[in-house]
Amino acid sequence: MNKQNLKRNIIIISTICVLLLSLVLSLILYFQKDYGKRKTFIFPSVDEGKYIIETRYLSENPEKTAISYYVDELLLGSGTERTKLLFTSGTTSLSCFERSGILYLNLSDTLLKMGDNVVEIEEGVNLLAKNVFQNFSEINEIDIFIGNKFAYKKQKLKKSNE
Repeated sequence: MNKQNLKRNIIIISTICVLLLSLVLSLILYFQKDYGKRKTFIFPSVDEGKYIIETRYLSENPEKTAISYYVDELLLGSGTERTKLLFTSGTTSLSCFERSGILYLNLSDTLLKMGDNVVEIEEGVNLLAKNVFQNFSEINEIDIFIGNKFAYKKQKLKKSNE
């Protein structure tokens, strides 16, 4: 009888140890997982004058810089319904790089074609700049090219206390 109790206690203790070890290992793996950098996206709503703010976690992309990856995601549009695109569907980033606080962004000329569910080009450019300035504090100016031709220059607004 005593041997049976001892065996049962060993099995119970072993089971508890395995469960605790599994829990600890799961917690360690969970907290090591990198969900990426938190970025916000502002998209125009189909309701006139309103905007939808989306939060995404962008993981590092070995083929692109963080800002290039962000711009590509912005050009793809929102993941929710009831939003408009910043530019015509199919608009892509031909090149995107930053030097000394200036972002040089060359967009495809597909942007010039107006389509359904798209804001005016000027509003799209302003929203693109607002998104970039909000998510990348090191960017002070954006030079936008469309089809390799200079089109817009957007500068970050200085805060009144600077």
